[in-house]
Amino acid sequence: MASVEFPLADFHKYIHAFAFIPGYKQHKFEEQDPINIKAVEIMGRLHDALEGGGYSGHQLERFLVRILFCLFAEDTGIFEPEAFRLYLLNRTAEDGSDLGLHLAHLFDVLNTPPEKRQKNLDETLATFAYVNGELFAENLGFADFNRDMRNALLACTHFDWSRISPAIFGSLFMSVMDQDERRQIGGHYTSERDILKVIRSLFLDELRADFERAKGSKAELRRFHERLGGCGFLTRRAAAGTSS
Repeated sequence: MASVEFPLADFHKYIHAFAFIPGYKQHKFEEQDPINIKAVEIMGRLHDALEGGGYSGHQLERFLVRILFCLFAEDTGIFEPEAFRLYLLNRTAEDGSDLGLHLAHLFDVLNTPPEKRQKNLDETLATFAYVNGELFAENLGFADFNRDMRNALLACTHFDWSRISPAIFGSLFMSVMDQDERRQIGGHYTSERDILKVIRSLFLDELRADFERAKGSKAELRRFHERLGGCGFLTRRAAAGTSS
């Protein structure tokens, strides 16, 4: 086994090297995974364009997560095919001057259940599905675009995001935010199989058993759904040392 030496202050950068302690296996993005590298390059260009325009920090991170969801959603059937791309093409100015406003409107619509949406809502926006889970709940400041920034976003819509597993979105996103790591994506993520080893015993097996008992009764299913809605989870990002 190769040794790794680093100062204590950089411990968070090498946390993956200690995955053997709890028995986790690590998957590494290598050159034989060009689809992952391409995805990071595409999102990275959008990130740099927005940051170069002064849109940065938490707002930029949250904004890009929303964009990534929309890209994935239109390629996987959550949205109508090409719904996001066509909305950008048909409803926003080519110079990008009104793109931030239109995206803010779209995010608000995605956060609103169909029965609570305004009756005079644009018919294109009305076709977008409601997205629960608080992803679009936070009120972000407008991202001001120009022509090049709009083109960078449109370029993202030409990529087939259905080819990217949601399991690696976190690693992809962290690589997007770190310019030094984009070309050498040494990003690691814990495999789905190993994640399931942990969460099954913690809560998933119990939830599956409850669902099996409830699925024959609408009333029980309703209670089960309410229980799911009340579940809360804690995650920790090693690099940032913060919880969310």
